[in-house]
Amino acid sequence: MGRRKSSLRKIFEVHLGNLLFKLWTFWVRHLSLESLQFYGEKLGTIALYLLRKRKKAALGNLHLALGGEKSQEEIEQICRNSFKNIGKDMMETVHCFDFQKNDLKMLVKLEGKEYLDHALKGENGVIALTAHFGNFPLMSVRLVNEGYALSLVARDPENPRVARMIVSARNKVGMESIPDKPRMTCVSRCLKALKRNRILLMHIDHNAPATESWVDFFGYLVPTFKGPIIFSLRTGAPILPIFMIRNPDAHHKITIHPTFELTTTANTQEDITSNIARLTKIVEAVIREYPEQWWWVHRRFKRARDPKTGERLFTRHP
Repeated sequence: MGRRKSSLRKIFEVHLGNLLFKLWTFWVRHLSLESLQFYGEKLGTIALYLLRKRKKAALGNLHLALGGEKSQEEIEQICRNSFKNIGKDMMETVHCFDFQKNDLKMLVKLEGKEYLDHALKGENGVIALTAHFGNFPLMSVRLVNEGYALSLVARDPENPRVARMIVSARNKVGMESIPDKPRMTCVSRCLKALKRNRILLMHIDHNAPATESWVDFFGYLVPTFKGPIIFSLRTGAPILPIFMIRNPDAHHKITIHPTFELTTTANTQEDITSNIARLTKIVEAVIREYPEQWWWVHRRFKRARDPKTGERLFTRHP
C-alpha cells in the first residue's frame, strides 16, 4: 500500500510540475524584454528565500572560493545578485525560442567569431567548453541563430514531461540534444557530432565522480570531467572556451576564446589532467571577473579535497 501511495504521489508531482511549467512558460512568452528583467529579478529574489538548501549551498561555495578575499557582506551580495541573474536567465531562456532572428542578434553580440570559424575549417568539429555562467541556454540558441550546427551535451530536469518540452524547444530551433546519460551512448553521439563537423557544447563545471581528473579550482582539488580532452586527442577537434556575459544594459555578449593549445607528452594520463587543470583555471578566471554570473547553487565542491593532504574537506557539502 505504501509503495502504491508513493507511486501515485510521484505521478501527481510529475503532472503538476508539467502543468505549472506550461502555465509559467505561456505567461513568460507574452512578456516584453523589459518585463523579463523586472520579473526575473523578482523570481530570483523569491527563490533566494524559498530554496533554502540552494541558498545554503551557494553561500557555502562562496565562502570556500572567495571567503579569503571577500567580506561577509560582499559574499551575501554576490549570492543575492547570483539568484537574481538566474531568475533573469530562466525568463529569457523561455522567451528566446520566440525571438525573431534579428532581435536575438541585437540582444546577444558575438565576440571572437573568427576563432570559431577558423576552427571549423579543420572539419573535425569543435569542442566548445563553457560553464554554468551567464545565460548559457540563451548562448546555445544564439549560436544556432548565427547558422552554426550545434550539439549540446545536457543534463535535463528529472521531470520527464518537462525534459521532453525542453528538448522539443531545442529541436525546433535546430539544436541537437545529447543526454549525458547513459554515458556510453553519450560518448558515441558526441563522437558522431564531431565527425559531422558540428560544435559540441560541453559544461566543464559539473560535479564529477571521483574517478575523473582531480584539479585545482579556487584552491581546492575537485574531480572534473576529462571527456573534452579525450575527445580532442582522439578526433583532432580543437577546444575553444566560450562564455556568455550579461551586460548591465540587459544585453549579452558571447566571448569566444582562441583555440586552446593542448600540451602533449609521452604520458597521456598526465596530459589529460594537466590540460583539464589549465581549462579549469580559465573558468575560474572568468568567474573571478564576474562572480555574480556563475551559478553558485551547484554543489561543485561536494567532493573537494585539501590540495596538500588529499583528504576530503567535509563529509557533507554545506
